[in-house]
Amino acid sequence: MRTPERGGRLRPARRRGTTPPVAEPGGTATARLAALEAAAAGLSSGAESAEALTGLLESAARALPGAALLIAVTRPGTEGLLSRAVGIPAEQVAGLAAVLVSGGVPAPGAVVVDVVSGRRWHGRLAALPGSGPEEGGDPDALAGAAGTLLAHAGLAAAVLERSAAGEEARREAARAEALLALGSALAAAPDAPAVCVEAADVLPGVVGCDRATLLLWETGAGRLRAVAGSGSADPLPLELYAEDTPELVGMLTDRTPRVLRWETCSPAVRDLLGAGGITDALAVPLVCGGAFLGVVTASWPAGREPAGLEGEHLGRLGAVADQVAVALDRVRLADALRHQATHDSLTGLPNRELLRSRLETALTTVRADQHVGVLCCDLDGFAAVNAEHGAQAGDELLRQVAARLRAAVRPADTVARLGADEFAVVLPGLSSPGDAEAVLVRVRACFTEPFRLARRPVRVGTAVGVAVHSGEWGQADELLRAALADRRGA
Repeated sequence: MRTPERGGRLRPARRRGTTPPVAEPGGTATARLAALEAAAAGLSSGAESAEALTGLLESAARALPGAALLIAVTRPGTEGLLSRAVGIPAEQVAGLAAVLVSGGVPAPGAVVVDVVSGRRWHGRLAALPGSGPEEGGDPDALAGAAGTLLAHAGLAAAVLERSAAGEEARREAARAEALLALGSALAAAPDAPAVCVEAADVLPGVVGCDRATLLLWETGAGRLRAVAGSGSADPLPLELYAEDTPELVGMLTDRTPRVLRWETCSPAVRDLLGAGGITDALAVPLVCGGAFLGVVTASWPAGREPAGLEGEHLGRLGAVADQVAVALDRVRLADALRHQATHDSLTGLPNRELLRSRLETALTTVRADQHVGVLCCDLDGFAAVNAEHGAQAGDELLRQVAARLRAAVRPADTVARLGADEFAVVLPGLSSPGDAEAVLVRVRACFTEPFRLARRPVRVGTAVGVAVHSGEWGQADELLRAALADRRGA
């Protein structure tokens, strides 16, 4: 519909609520939209984040002709910045990126927006007037730039989230692979220290910690002893005693993990953490079948502790701890079975098979200037003790004899129970045949004092024989037979 103007001319009627279009400096809205759509389409190529950010900046440059562009973002898990620029001299990019990501404005008149997603803040994107921060340029070139920058910042955040998700997926795959490999390694570990070493090697990668330590519990001593560690060149702390460590007492009681922080932990743990420059640590007890076997720890120095310390990191450490506990329990049971197969259940002494094995080892490793001796003895009157005092008293007598014999020989000697009331001692590395006679005298002296059975003194004698081998190629069975044949009464 037309309305008459002054002078009789007709002009188009202006609709209510509308304003006349205004020309957009620095590129039309259509051009900016086309550049944004092209940038979004380019993201589907799956390019790496650095390449994708470069493409985004080039797209933004087409939408904002005459402006220089700079993006600076942080990368999770690293301390460096990822920066890309268009229209800025290469030697200036690093310095301007540091200013930008720290919250500053890289040049007068610059338009700055945040690169942020729903999960995290990544960094900042800036448009600078002119072809560089020092060349001035046309400030009007940045009119209306904020909307374009925000749109491209959103795409940049999507790129970075995709990259972070891919990196996390790769890390999770690596963790899963490491856990599978750890399971195989633990199954083949021959003893508890080997189990701890295998676990310590993979813990930093699986948990995401700087340092890891495996400590085994020694029930008799009431202490934790460090066996293996990784992530530090410092020597391992030797031990933690329950009486000095409330955190250890707590884990012994409730079997639950602990978060250890330098400012709130006990003095013993504080000294331990401080010695390694550690401020935060996780400690998970190693428990299997209700038995407390030890503790595994993951720790971080000041400024490197993760935000999810009590969440995902604790979960990862717990997964490793479960595997280690099962492996330690397997080793413990295997050790118990081996001990049962090679030791006398009544006295705890090596049995005949283990004695023979150690005698063979002594004979094959003896130096030419040394000798190997075997001492055999049995008890006089053992049957009478059983008949008069009962079988339990006889068992107690054998245990007391075993204790006295162990005290009478050298640390390198092996005392064994051959069966019934027969005992034997392997004497490796004798300097002369006469050294065996000296041991024989001490063994006989074990029977001079009466034994106490049911609070009553009981005297028991012994018949002792000794044989000594010199030179090479000795036979264990022959030496044992010679010692048995040589037995003489005390």
